[in-house]
Amino acid sequence: MGSPSATPTAGTVDLGRPGEQDGTTTDLLEGFGPVLAAVAQRDHESDELTADRLEAGHKFLEDFAAACAAEVRPAMDAVVSRLQQLGGGGVVEEHTGGEVRFRNPRMTLWMSLKGEIVGEPRLDRYPYLQLEADVERRKVQVDEGDMWRGAGGHSSGRVAAWDVSELTGDLVTKELLAIARRAAG
Repeated sequence: MGSPSATPTAGTVDLGRPGEQDGTTTDLLEGFGPVLAAVAQRDHESDELTADRLEAGHKFLEDFAAACAAEVRPAMDAVVSRLQQLGGGGVVEEHTGGEVRFRNPRMTLWMSLKGEIVGEPRLDRYPYLQLEADVERRKVQVDEGDMWRGAGGHSSGRVAAWDVSELTGDLVTKELLAIARRAAG
């Protein structure tokens, strides 16, 4: 391949030279202005969309935290208290997210149907209900398990996705009662 030549070749346009017929100059470079303006407009719209998504994500996290403080935590604490009164036990784990192990905010209640929880709660030993804020989908991911000392309903994992507005103390208590019933087998 040779170096670019200074004289126009077939298939090229001579930019900025006087027109042969009327003596005017044709500047085809002006066509780049609208192209770059369109790109800038798309970037601006994309930035606005990203900002809207970030704002919606922050609002979702604020709503999740408020629902956990006002509805979920009091319901879970009441269940732990009742379990303890009846000879069982429980532990509420709360993670604010942003941790290596817990990327998203979540709240989990581990239940013991007899005595207190011993050691680190495990999926195959204790029934649980976990509510995790899924910012991407703007949903609360619901995981539960009904294993009790290796027995019970033998299931654990994701079971539903709720809207934040669905997080009520009654719903949480009903779910925990259903899990305990399955675990007791």
